[in-house]
Amino acid sequence: MKRETGKTHPGVVRIIGGDLKRSKLDVLDRPGLRPTPNRVRETVFNWLMPVIPNASVLDCFAGTGALGFEALSRGAAQAIFVEQDPDAAHMLRHNIARFGLEPRATVVQQDALRSDRQLIQNADLIFADPPFHHGISQAFLSWIRPELQPDSRLVIECARTETLQTEGFDVLKTLNAGMDRVYLLRVAA
Repeated sequence: MKRETGKTHPGVVRIIGGDLKRSKLDVLDRPGLRPTPNRVRETVFNWLMPVIPNASVLDCFAGTGALGFEALSRGAAQAIFVEQDPDAAHMLRHNIARFGLEPRATVVQQDALRSDRQLIQNADLIFADPPFHHGISQAFLSWIRPELQPDSRLVIECARTETLQTEGFDVLKTLNAGMDRVYLLRVAA
């Protein structure tokens, strides 16, 4: 949507379930920043219902933080948002304060591929929604695999035209929707 000044007006995305249902998150006008669509989030959180309560969540390539905020809204104990873009990280901090989630949510401003491995090892649930068409989803999957705990779940998104190599993982669910392909993974036993 264009403002009269000619600048692109940032969009909004709504949290679709839990305590923060219908709350709005602003979307910055950034190339490659595309929040996970409502329909996809709804399906993913239906898959995750048994593991969300009291979970420790790591939202990598957080962007708007829609996935992490959705998890907090539905009962996750804590969320750490990892976002490299300084404006997006600022927006995440603003929304954490606006929703009164400071004790349960923090932002780490850095490249997700440089995340402290301790964050990964402590996470019950990890979301990764990197920019599409750059091979980042596959690189992240290979990078994170050795650090995941056996009971952790990883939700990773990529372009629908991309197929991730998931050796070393059990593929619990997949979803193709619009331009997204979503995998729910667990480390293979």
